[in-house]
Amino acid sequence: MPKKDNRLIIYEKVTILIYYSKNLLNKYPKSERFDLCTDIKQILYRILRNVTFAWKEYKNDDKLKYLKEVDVDLIVLKSLVRVSYGFQYITQKNYMTWNEHISEIGKLVGGWIKTCQRD
Repeated sequence: MPKKDNRLIIYEKVTILIYYSKNLLNKYPKSERFDLCTDIKQILYRILRNVTFAWKEYKNDDKLKYLKEVDVDLIVLKSLVRVSYGFQYITQKNYMTWNEHISEIGKLVGGWIKTCQRD
């Protein structure tokens, strides 16, 4: 078992979201794998990247910049998940679970943004 390091909770949640998403995206039709699936993957990795940048920044203004980008990406990701459900690429249970993961990360980002704005 790999050694667990002291990462942010949000980092761990985003990683779990990526694993969950990748499993679902493998079930999409081949016609969507280079379109919708690619967009979802790019957003997921951008979220992970911006969370890491925010985590490593020292100035709150710089952290806020990255956290706002994460917030926007989460909104876009939610929309793409809704489109996936609309086209019936995922079940209602998958849709609800995916949205719960995204909402949980959104709450963490929102709390982090409020903390940075107070300082």
